Amino acid sequence: MDSSESIESSVELFDNIASTDFLGFSFGASKYNDSIQRAVQRTQKVCGVTCYLRTLRHSSSSSTKVIWLKHDFRFLGGSLGCAEGEKLVLGFEHARKNGLPVVVECRSGGARMQEGTLSLMQMAKVSVAIAALRKAGLPFVAILMDPTYGGVSASYAMQADVRIGFKGARIGFAGPSVILDTMYVLDGVNSVLSTA
Repeated sequence: MDSSESIESSVELFDNIASTDFLGFSFGASKYNDSIQRAVQRTQKVCGVTCYLRTLRHSSSSSTKVIWLKHDFRFLGGSLGCAEGEKLVLGFEHARKNGLPVVVECRSGGARMQEGTLSLMQMAKVSVAIAALRKAGLPFVAILMDPTYGGVSASYAMQADVRIGFKGARIGFAGPSVILDTMYVLDGVNSVLSTA
């Protein structure tokens, strides 16, 4: 589905919505604001979710417009913070107002702990937007990639009309390797954990 051959056009929406350290959160010597800045440098994005208006080509030469929301795991483990929740909601609302289906590529460690309870509130906020889309009779497809964990799997990832899981994807509520990946962007965490 993510093949460039099937995408006729793609326009990014709501690209001004950015993650911020509104709590001044730090843990030991690690400051959340520094983590955000590193994520921005690594991804060239200011948020862990990107929203696109995409036109997809079909084999029959017809096309379909969709709202396509994508978690970027390189941005703080694709975690769900306030900016990500806002962008997801705006994407769902844009789809509802324009009669479009929604596709979400879920690849996330879950809710972003550095934003406290407000990050958990995004689960309910996005769920309300999904309910409005469903009431309008529009479809929502979730693509569950590796990993899909935490608050994302506990809310909108599992509320889709159609859920597509990638073979071998870790899908669940929590996992130590995902938490380490999210916090420290480690490679080969599974091998480290298995020898611990």
